[in-house]
Amino acid sequence: MHLYVKKLRDKCGDFWWYSLLMFLACRSGDAVQAFIGLWLVPKFVPQNELGAALPILQVGSVFGLPMAILVVPFSRWLTIYSARGERGKIKRLLSITFCGVVVAFLLAAVIAKFLLPMVFDRISIVNGSLGLLMICVGLIGPFSSVFSNALQGLKRFGAMAFIQFLGAPFRLAVMLVAMPFRALSGYMLGQAAGPALSVAFSCWSLRKELGKDVKSEKLGREDCRAMFKYTLPISVYITLGILLGAWQTLLFRQRLPEIESAAFYMISRLGEVAAYAALALMAIAFPLAVEETHNNQEKGKSILGKLLMGSLGAGLAVSAVLLLFGSKILAILPSGRDYVPYSSLMVVYALRISFSAACGAFFSFETAAGRFSFLWYWVPITLFETGSLVVLSGYGAFNGILPISILDWMASFRATRLCFYVWWLFALSLVQLAVIAIHLSARKYFQKR
Repeated sequence: MHLYVKKLRDKCGDFWWYSLLMFLACRSGDAVQAFIGLWLVPKFVPQNELGAALPILQVGSVFGLPMAILVVPFSRWLTIYSARGERGKIKRLLSITFCGVVVAFLLAAVIAKFLLPMVFDRISIVNGSLGLLMICVGLIGPFSSVFSNALQGLKRFGAMAFIQFLGAPFRLAVMLVAMPFRALSGYMLGQAAGPALSVAFSCWSLRKELGKDVKSEKLGREDCRAMFKYTLPISVYITLGILLGAWQTLLFRQRLPEIESAAFYMISRLGEVAAYAALALMAIAFPLAVEETHNNQEKGKSILGKLLMGSLGAGLAVSAVLLLFGSKILAILPSGRDYVPYSSLMVVYALRISFSAACGAFFSFETAAGRFSFLWYWVPITLFETGSLVVLSGYGAFNGILPISILDWMASFRATRLCFYVWWLFALSLVQLAVIAIHLSARKYFQKR
């Protein structure tokens, strides 16, 4: 049996073999996560609060923004140091992360005092313990990612798979205990539980690689300078992504009718299954891309092709399944019959997620390779996406400022309805994917010359 597995691994190659392991591990966790998102949450959270589940998660991620910015450069240099065998520097980076999360928590607590009252007022939710839990979820996610990326850099994919297998059942157990007392607080506590377990097991897995025998080494000036230079464009990418993502979910909650806000939660939980394969592929592709783009450019191109093909292909397959069975799946969920009329939008949203996942996979590969030319078109498209939703859904604010003919034209979009939101996001994701195709074609053309 062992020889058969070894032959299969040799035949697949590192990329597809480890991608398969991570895919199986992540999908077992996703099955539990799907149960949480599609069954447990609608069962305990009343319909008038269901639409707030996504905004509180997204706003929570804003508090972890400093840590999220550090994750990508740290991940890249963890891989570089691992390739060089400089484990003392890996240990130093992880030590810096521990200090960073303490500073980030104090900063987040100050910001939350001023920001959260406004947020809770807009999404019509009582604070209670949610504020503290939102800060914890926002910080623990990026914090755990650094340790996961240390495992990535050291190519401990088996340990990563093991952590993935355990994380989702633990999250479910915490939610089953906590959600009956207060649904949204229990939901957020469960969201924090998985990453906390990941940090604990990652530290345990790294004890041999980075134990007492490995002395922490100072980072060289050249490395610090290169890391700072790399972090500047990454901070633009991550900051805009998190802030505009949070703003969009707040719009869904604030400006859509209550039933459509809840419907968006339901269709997005199923639609985002289309991104699952891309997330598994990106976890493997990032450290491989860092190495291969420095050592072997042609192999790096091969990884990018596999990444895009796998991400887009799997997303389209999920969209096809939802087209055939989406309405039936919704009908068997708690209160799901209320959302069956939105099943066609669920397919459109799944397609949007498929295109966005392929775009995200490309951006992840580019950042791993230290290339940021995509920001020249990603930034304006992303700003236009959120800005257009804000303006078109809030056209009433321009009464007395803009001519009536323009206001009537803006009203004709019916931008305060879920149908417009989903189709608009789909169209812009298709535009972004087309621009990436042009980008890659132009790069190939100029490289041949």
